[in-house]
Amino acid sequence: MKDQHVTFRPEPDDFYATLRQKVDARFADQNESKFGNPAFFAKAFLLIGSYVGLYITVLLTPSTILAMISLVLMGPVAILIGINVAHDAAHGNISSRTWINKSFLTLFDLLGTNSYMWQKRHVFSHHVYPNILNKDADLKQNPMIRIFPGDEVKPAHKYQFLYAPIFYLLYTINWLYFRDFKDFTEKRIGSLEISGHKTKEIFKLIGFKLFYLSYIMVIPMLFSVLSWKMVLLGMILMNFAGSLLITLALIPSHVAENSLFLLPDEQGVMPNSWSHHQVLSVIDFATSNWFLNFLFGGFNHHISHHLFPNINHIHVTKITPIIKETALAYGLPYNHENSFFNAYLSHIKLLKNNWVKLSDIEL
Repeated sequence: MKDQHVTFRPEPDDFYATLRQKVDARFADQNESKFGNPAFFAKAFLLIGSYVGLYITVLLTPSTILAMISLVLMGPVAILIGINVAHDAAHGNISSRTWINKSFLTLFDLLGTNSYMWQKRHVFSHHVYPNILNKDADLKQNPMIRIFPGDEVKPAHKYQFLYAPIFYLLYTINWLYFRDFKDFTEKRIGSLEISGHKTKEIFKLIGFKLFYLSYIMVIPMLFSVLSWKMVLLGMILMNFAGSLLITLALIPSHVAENSLFLLPDEQGVMPNSWSHHQVLSVIDFATSNWFLNFLFGGFNHHISHHLFPNINHIHVTKITPIIKETALAYGLPYNHENSFFNAYLSHIKLLKNNWVKLSDIEL
């Protein structure tokens, strides 16, 4: 299964074609572009400005407490920039001008992560094969966390519902300082076969990592009121806070108690078409919560994003009702959890349910 080529069945009905017609008609009726609008750009520059403002505060304030708080807050704000701005840039939906999308995509690199490898993982693996074991590069990242019911079982998985939240606090530390480098040495990541990388991508990886470490660590040590020990502590807390936010945003949409993890048959053919698979595998949560709609960059309207990744997240609240109506009309479920708290709690239940005794498997 790991190296098996996976394909989807042909569309069995007009669900996706009808849905696209309805969505297109909605934008045409409103004479509105599917790319970013003034509200998106205002939000983008508000977040970027907040990050820069916090950094300037770290360097210039005479208050140790304020400098530390600002440094820690840079973590969550960096995540907000990633999921609200750079994520859209990776999908090319900020603007019809390629150079604008590429410019905003560079935000990933400026924030310490590698945009080149992340785009490969997310756009060309996760979006094509969501929730499929060994194909979805985004979901399986740590063997100590058993997400997929059909995955390898380890004795420690019995306690994963207890230790996983602690592991999740290390998410960005792993991403920034380990995963990006490891990915460059892999021959396969999920569904992606990697034959090599252009030299410029390796230079970009190293160059941006050094730039990030310089401004996030070295410069504050030299020019802020914080001691080097305080800067290191601030960086750890910054990553804890950022990791907490990104896992809260990402987890409920794919890995909840009732999530489906469908598998292909022996010929590598999935049981459903691509559009049906997206609807069945993805979960929306708290879509009526205006604060989360603003904060999470449309990740809580995740079915909309998976079916229409070319549409900017600023529009997802208008698309979700159309998806719900059309899905139900074609006999497809609309997976939604009203409560954000329950959505996250459902993930913990999944982790608890996904432990099975090794002896049971051998039987």
